[in-house]
Amino acid sequence: MFFNRLQLYVLKQCLGAVVLTLGIILAAILLVDVVEQLRTVGSDADISVFTAIGLSLMKMPMLTEHTMPFIILVGAIIAFSRLSRLTELPAMRAAGLSAWRFLTPMAVLAGVLGIFTITVLNPVGASLNERFQTNRAMLTGAPVDGISTERNGVWLRQGSETDQIVIHAESTGTDGIQLNNVDLLEFERIYTRNQGTDDFSFRRRISADTATLKDGFWELINVTEHVPDQAPVMRDALSIPTDLDPAKLLDRFAAPSTVGFWRLPGFIAQTERAGLDASRYRMHYQALLASPILYIAMALIGALVCLRLARLGGTGELIAWGTFAAIMLYFVTELTSSLGAAGAAPMSIAAFAPPLFALFSALTAIAYLEDG
Repeated sequence: MFFNRLQLYVLKQCLGAVVLTLGIILAAILLVDVVEQLRTVGSDADISVFTAIGLSLMKMPMLTEHTMPFIILVGAIIAFSRLSRLTELPAMRAAGLSAWRFLTPMAVLAGVLGIFTITVLNPVGASLNERFQTNRAMLTGAPVDGISTERNGVWLRQGSETDQIVIHAESTGTDGIQLNNVDLLEFERIYTRNQGTDDFSFRRRISADTATLKDGFWELINVTEHVPDQAPVMRDALSIPTDLDPAKLLDRFAAPSTVGFWRLPGFIAQTERAGLDASRYRMHYQALLASPILYIAMALIGALVCLRLARLGGTGELIAWGTFAAIMLYFVTELTSSLGAAGAAPMSIAAFAPPLFALFSALTAIAYLEDG
């Protein structure tokens, strides 16, 4: 057996503390977010409390992923504080049990939660967050940079001084820059005495199986062009000039938070083949790979605080310092991730350096307290 009976008891205490912390934090987040949905979405649409709760529940997996480092930190502090308060931790030390033995269950639990988060919780959260964004846009109908999502598909608008084009698609592709089952309605501005008016006349309708946004143009595949009073014309491909920014379209339909862990490698390859910058997605992928190390570091920081209290005695000040250190670690990790995505630092170093530094610092401190 990997754990002996005493370690299984410690693992049970740690798991219970993490579950308790998870429940309290998620209940608080749900309450606050429901109020926020009623305030923001409710100002643009008439929604019920149950609709607001449904929107908030779609965000819960993603919010759980974001708060998991703090959940593990607080869970470790609660578990080992309880063991210390019940004199179980001092009894283990008095019996000659090494700190490494009773800290291992919490570290293993944190690592398992990290793997579960990136392989299960992250894909589920990404999918539900994408659905949340779509449902929220459906309720509010708010456009984003000429882009809006309605109940009957995706709508975009582009135009110039001489024409306007309205684009409708049933859905978007997985790469965020491809539209499926597309109709383009092109309108020409009406001129009177060489002066443009505010009126437009219909010019043509173009139907296509797919429309992919390239640099400066739409690439349409399997096209049928309908011009009034003329027979339909079928083409294999057609290019339509556009001033829409592929990066903005990518941000709207495929933000990093909406792409799950298992889809990221293929998505990055597709994005780069389209000639777009995939730095944010590469950095997001590296950060996900490093998250189990971050979780273990958080767990050891929380356990280290209680270990010192059990060994030397202490007050809440020490717990406050441990919490502060963990919070600083989280924000430094976010900062280095931003630097990596911007190209200011190598992505692997930006993702792995902060959690590895914190992990080895915690291990060094535990070794110093345990072995001198």
